[in-house]
Amino acid sequence: MSEKLSTNFEDVDDPNLITKKFWSYVKATSSNTRIPELVHRGNVYKNTPADQSNLFNTFFYQQFSEPSNYDITIEYSPAYGNFEINFSTNRIEGILSKLNVNKAIGPDKIHGKILKNCAAPISIALSILFSKSYNSGYIPSEWKYALIVPVHKKGSKSDVENYRPISLTSLVVKVMERIVRDELMFKCNHLLDPRQHGFLPGKSCSTQLVEYCDSLSLSLNKNIRADAVYFDFAKAFDSVNHDLILSKLKTMYGINGKLLRFIKSYLSDRTQSVVVNGSVSSSLPVISGVPQGSIIGPSLFVLFLNDITSGLSECTEIMMYADDTKIWREMHCEADFKALQSDIDYLLDWAIRNKMKFHPSKCKVLSICSSKPPLIDILPCVQFFYSMGDFLIDYVDSEKDLGILMNSTLNFTEQADYLYNKANQKFGMLKRTCHFVSDPKKRRALYLTLVRSLFEHCPSVWRPASNTMVEKLESLQKRAIKWINDDYRVSYSNDSMYYVHCKHLNILPIRFRFDYHDIKLLHSIIYNFSCIRLPDYLKFFSGSTRLRSTHQDSLSLVSSITPRGSYESSSSRGFSNNYFYRSHLIWNKLPFSLRETIRPGKFKNDLINYIWKELVPIGNASLCGSDSDGSE
Repeated sequence: MSEKLSTNFEDVDDPNLITKKFWSYVKATSSNTRIPELVHRGNVYKNTPADQSNLFNTFFYQQFSEPSNYDITIEYSPAYGNFEINFSTNRIEGILSKLNVNKAIGPDKIHGKILKNCAAPISIALSILFSKSYNSGYIPSEWKYALIVPVHKKGSKSDVENYRPISLTSLVVKVMERIVRDELMFKCNHLLDPRQHGFLPGKSCSTQLVEYCDSLSLSLNKNIRADAVYFDFAKAFDSVNHDLILSKLKTMYGINGKLLRFIKSYLSDRTQSVVVNGSVSSSLPVISGVPQGSIIGPSLFVLFLNDITSGLSECTEIMMYADDTKIWREMHCEADFKALQSDIDYLLDWAIRNKMKFHPSKCKVLSICSSKPPLIDILPCVQFFYSMGDFLIDYVDSEKDLGILMNSTLNFTEQADYLYNKANQKFGMLKRTCHFVSDPKKRRALYLTLVRSLFEHCPSVWRPASNTMVEKLESLQKRAIKWINDDYRVSYSNDSMYYVHCKHLNILPIRFRFDYHDIKLLHSIIYNFSCIRLPDYLKFFSGSTRLRSTHQDSLSLVSSITPRGSYESSSSRGFSNNYFYRSHLIWNKLPFSLRETIRPGKFKNDLINYIWKELVPIGNASLCGSDSDGSE
């Protein structure tokens, strides 16, 4: 078995990918199987795949909200706009040629390899088929049938209620969805709230959290308390009412004619079955929600949620990543507490009007304030009791926000510790499971895919301020380098030897990997390739500004805010570890020729080369280290 998997380790289509067969082996040999042998919902227990699939499907069906009438009036007059879509063969062929053949196939069993390898002839037939479907407003029922895969969220894996549904639909219809989605968002993009970061091009968890943490760190640096309220929608994607989606598309975004008719047909008369270990349940109707796993579904959800921001109080901030919603504001006086409570009431009212529900018990309040407030300032010690309807919202010391543990002082030691422990477990599993892999290239691929990837989620947000914590993370990579090279005798008593092995394997040391992420993101912000903008306190150097650095040029950044030291804990370093403040110091240390490079691809390559050539060989303490520019 091991010999066969070793020979089939790499994907024949892409040597940089690991085969599905290999991942199946890794999953089978680990304790984290997808569905346990015995699952239950309440007091009902099932132990066969057929019974389990039906139990899951019944549960998912019961999460739907009330059915829709689909009685919206659709106008086709040119006065209401041009909603024609050109399903050209070139456009379809382009999508098919870039298709990821490793994606799961849908209920029609048409494999992605067939669509990709036969893109040119198939695109002609699909162009005719898509045009007929769109112009007639009829979508075949086979295209609206989904196989549901239960995906565990959190809690006990044996409890059916701890799973969410992911839809596997036809790859063919996804090609059509992609074209329709692009046309829909082109017509609606200018109306989207910029504070929504979910399922939108150029936006991500990082772009949202960087701006959010910057706002909170400014409050922390001013020693002003800020209260953040985290909201949790109950089954958000499954409970969206179709009538309300169609109504908003028409009245808020001006969508009408053939496009609105297509979306109406897309949402209505859908069916689904759940598949567990190859066993497929009976089908049930989908009476609400947008399909998770589809192309157009998430975009419809973002458009549906867009007006949630319209009734918030002045000075209350909001950030969204799809349904993950949080609001916060600085607390200067009692009126600010009441204003934030008013905003909670507004959001609850919005949810009721839009036939959505919050989980009051899962909504939380996190107070961001200095760990040592001045004794004369009573306000940071006041605890206002926020409520959602009849439920009091709990205060928490920390809250997981888009995968990052946030706490009251913006100290990310807990997050770094969590990731270290998780990566350590993954590395142990990797060595036990893949003992038969001896090729260093394959071991390297496994380490980067299974272990180091855990550190790649929003590193510019949670980057540790403590060198001790960075060294702890680095120690894991040192052990991984020894495993990759199958040489446990080597000692990394000094960094130089470790850096030599890292360079040989083309794996950046962890501390330099943090620098790389920080600078790459800042470059995209400075040259407007990102949705984020430089904060007001960062300006480019001018002759009238003094800069405590040798890099006094037009591309140097100067901060008008100095980190406050009186009440900061030594572990968090407060504002000095804020992304923008930290990264602008690193940016200023780069050569001017590198900073003036505009094209992202070239800058990325030049930055990597600069790190390897100028920093790693001499064992520098990374660009973020102590220097005369006051970075510490």
